[in-house]
Amino acid sequence: MYTFEQYLKLSREAKSLATRYGCACLKAHLGALSAYEMKKKLLTDTEKMNYGSDWLNKSSRFYNKKEQGEPIVRRHVVDDIDRRVKPPFSLMSLLCHPLWQLTDNPNPTQNSINEALMNLPHRYVQMLFKEDGDNGLVRRQKLSRQAIWKINASTDIHALTCLIAFCLESLSENDRLDINQLFAVKYLIKLSIISTFSSVAEDFYIFLNQRFFETIAAQKNCTPPDTWPYRAHDGLRIMIPMRIFNHYHVNIAGTINAYIQLYQKAIQRGLVNKTDEDEKAFYNFICHTEIQQLTDILYQDAPIPDNFSDLKHLLFERTLNRK
Repeated sequence: MYTFEQYLKLSREAKSLATRYGCACLKAHLGALSAYEMKKKLLTDTEKMNYGSDWLNKSSRFYNKKEQGEPIVRRHVVDDIDRRVKPPFSLMSLLCHPLWQLTDNPNPTQNSINEALMNLPHRYVQMLFKEDGDNGLVRRQKLSRQAIWKINASTDIHALTCLIAFCLESLSENDRLDINQLFAVKYLIKLSIISTFSSVAEDFYIFLNQRFFETIAAQKNCTPPDTWPYRAHDGLRIMIPMRIFNHYHVNIAGTINAYIQLYQKAIQRGLVNKTDEDEKAFYNFICHTEIQQLTDILYQDAPIPDNFSDLKHLLFERTLNRK
């Protein structure tokens, strides 16, 4: 894990995102609805008896400021919070997560990318690296299908870090449609709906593209599609991002809303149930090049398939007929 000192050395924007996300995770872990409740839930029973509500109100302003992105500058404050919450939650690990170090470096090298990946949890390091002859670690030449499936099926910022790292490694290849970038932006959208990362997702996407703007602009051989046109059932037209690093400014809020509306419609049509597993499965099923046909099918009056396999076949037929 990176150190608290390295968190402090992050850019102002990255430090703000890390702090906001860390506070959002703490708030969710405590089951708190406000900064006041966060502070109150962290107090011991004795402290609650000794301190009045007026002190609690003033003291909770610390968490208000951190929720807005003000960095935490004293390590002992983080240590005290982690001592009160106890494992497996760790605010320190969230503030010092490799995601922030990876994305705050506008000129990444293979060494800096590997360093970030080696600071991920052990299960991810095992998937990405193997031991060399000197008991060191070297990147695997190729990930197994199972490893790729595990990364894309997960819902955490460890996997997001992996996917962004893959994108940074492939930026110089100038592929017309970089599959790594498509996987990464889809994963970010999924994560922003079903996890605490929703607290920073839209700003993180903007930060990411600002941080790597010069690198993206230098890709002169890279051609569209960076975006995909989409018309919602109510007639609203937006552009769906096809890359996590985008030549054009695309606000992902519209795409997030489209995902949510499609999932709700899929529930109404009986394709999926309202469960966490079905929601994740549906978002994983969405393909950006087929999202228009998927929308048309879900909102048609005629019966629709009741499983993903038959629906995929129907989507393929619709796409083929359009060509």
